[in-house]
Amino acid sequence: MIVGVGHDVFEVSRMEAELRLEGPPVRDELFTQGEIAYCEAKRYPARHFAARFAAKEALFKALGTEVPRGQRWREVEICNEPTGKPTVLLHGWTGDLVRGRHIDAVLLSLSHTAELAAATVVLESREAGTPTGER
Repeated sequence: MIVGVGHDVFEVSRMEAELRLEGPPVRDELFTQGEIAYCEAKRYPARHFAARFAAKEALFKALGTEVPRGQRWREVEICNEPTGKPTVLLHGWTGDLVRGRHIDAVLLSLSHTAELAAATVVLESREAGTPTGER
């Protein structure tokens, strides 16, 4: 059963500007070391950073949850399977929230061009319940 859907679009130029103006502090606040290494190894890192940021936003939208104080961005880690398929690893409070709602699968689709990055997240659960996780 689908219990949540989230979608986000983020401008690559905005990510380029943030990374240029704020540098490592903003990068390190938003992304894990694995995400940073992946993106910086690419020809156009800002496209990949923007797609990963859009994925994090889409996940929180699917959960119906704003990012709480303490910035939980790094608790959502966007990785790739050997086939290139994007996957989501969840840590800390965010991981506990997802497990507490009995969400069995976090499905992710990413896309980006030179101008825009987009992400869609679908949350699935085998248990009946509401999208907010109430049982």
